[in-house]
Amino acid sequence: MKQALVFCAAALACLCLCGRPHKRPAEAGIAVFVSIVPQKYFVDKISGGRVNCLVMVPPGTNVHSYEPHPAQMSLLSTARAYFAVGLEFEEPWLPKFASMAPGMLVVHTDRLVRKLPAVDNDEHAPANGGRGLDPHIWLSPELVKLQASSIAAGLARIDTAHALAYKKNCSLFFAEIDSLERQLRAILPCDSGGRRKAFLVFHPTWGYFAKDYCLKQVSIEVEGKEPSPRTMRAILDTARYYKIHTVFVQPEFSRRSAEVIARELGAGVVEADGLAYDWKNTLLSVARKIGEQ
Repeated sequence: MKQALVFCAAALACLCLCGRPHKRPAEAGIAVFVSIVPQKYFVDKISGGRVNCLVMVPPGTNVHSYEPHPAQMSLLSTARAYFAVGLEFEEPWLPKFASMAPGMLVVHTDRLVRKLPAVDNDEHAPANGGRGLDPHIWLSPELVKLQASSIAAGLARIDTAHALAYKKNCSLFFAEIDSLERQLRAILPCDSGGRRKAFLVFHPTWGYFAKDYCLKQVSIEVEGKEPSPRTMRAILDTARYYKIHTVFVQPEFSRRSAEVIARELGAGVVEADGLAYDWKNTLLSVARKIGEQ
């Protein structure tokens, strides 16, 4: 707990001193935006309900190709802060958001995160010709700590009257994450011999989770496309080799290929919603399903 307090306080001081702070007084119902639903969970934990957190990408939507609606752009004019997470759609849209709300603070919560190359089926074969980085950093509890620190610091900048409360809530959230990590490691202990348990998923969302818990992620999707028949055969061979009995699917993507592979394997199809609000229990549920294989 003491380490968490020090970490959050350091990050808070760093961001509060960078640039000119917002001088408008804090008020009830301060509006902030996040890109995806799990970020709202983080903001709610750290704000303690002091802010109204709005989500840009609705549930069940592809976060990689999203385009905001006019109504959302209008709401942005009321927002005091936008907490970006490093998704592809943010790059062209964040400047437009800033022009809609000149006084809005933009916080890049991924700024302290060292990202992994985006991969599809084989961890040695980067997706998109090696040009892309995996944006799914919210599925690593350890990386969420870095994001939480940036969120706490950003909230303190737009609402200085409650800066200490945000720091305290950040440390409490760190303790919750530490407890979650202990549970996950109990479910998915790393094999001392270096062997990894594998899991099969349609879209390669869980790369950071796999890295944290000594797993091998095998994805069906290849560079954003449905797999070819040849790739399907290779996936089936890999799944049989690793004795995979579950295919994880995400609600924002087609289940067709996953269901074909599941039938061939005699495997079950299970939803693993990496964009769910109930972040903690989502990770625990996925871990238990992988652990059962």
